[in-house]
Amino acid sequence: MEKSYLEYQKHIMFYQTFGKGDKTVFAFHGYGRDGNDFKILGPALGEDYRIVSFDLLYHGMSDSPAYPEEFDFKKEDLRDLISFYLSENNIERFSLLAYSLGGRISLQLIELFPDKIDTVFLFAPDGLHHSFGYNFSTKTSLGKFLFKRFIKSPYLAFLIMKLGKSTGLIKDSVYKFLIMQLDTKAKRQKVFDTHIFFRNIHPDLENVQHILNTKNIKLHLFFGKYDTIIPPRYGKEFMKGLNDKEALHILESGHHLIKESVNEVLKKLMKK
Repeated sequence: MEKSYLEYQKHIMFYQTFGKGDKTVFAFHGYGRDGNDFKILGPALGEDYRIVSFDLLYHGMSDSPAYPEEFDFKKEDLRDLISFYLSENNIERFSLLAYSLGGRISLQLIELFPDKIDTVFLFAPDGLHHSFGYNFSTKTSLGKFLFKRFIKSPYLAFLIMKLGKSTGLIKDSVYKFLIMQLDTKAKRQKVFDTHIFFRNIHPDLENVQHILNTKNIKLHLFFGKYDTIIPPRYGKEFMKGLNDKEALHILESGHHLIKESVNEVLKKLMKK
């Protein structure tokens, strides 16, 4: 298994490769995870693909900036990182594999490399729903100020979340997910750093749909039937703009989709 990294302004984005196929697939994990997640899909993908699985910045073994606000990481930077890898490894075409946060990055890559992508596997992808709260907290001065305050003094926010849960405005599963991600200062700092750094990765969904409809790119879009974090309705709404009405796959699962049982689903799809 090869391990290496790409460099962004003296910081590194670590990646590892596994699988023995002739085709290349770039894999991007979800928030709080790392590139090891995709090893479990080796039985389905490893024969056909060489999986290049990245640790996103602020995750895994990647070396990340201490102050993400000082960096203006844009889609052009993402394009340059991937272009460098393609050039260094003499790769003409590739596919994408992503989960949750990694889905937003992959949707952006569809825009950046519309003529080089063969297949896209997206599991509960972030980026299909534009959130006012996300844009406010990462792109406005007041939002970032309040976000920073939340890192040090989360009590009011936790009280609001608890009230939301008790009144039914916040589902119990969403409340548990939020608490799990935010219950320590270190976790809250990680949320801040990650979302601030990737704030400019913002795919144009209409353009992504246009590319998928006009280029020879095969999309597989997976959602968990019981997912309350990134619910299937986001995928169903996105599907309205696609010609391929068989791209959406609803699995008997919650938000956690990268697991061994998915291998059988992928094997069946790849035989078609």
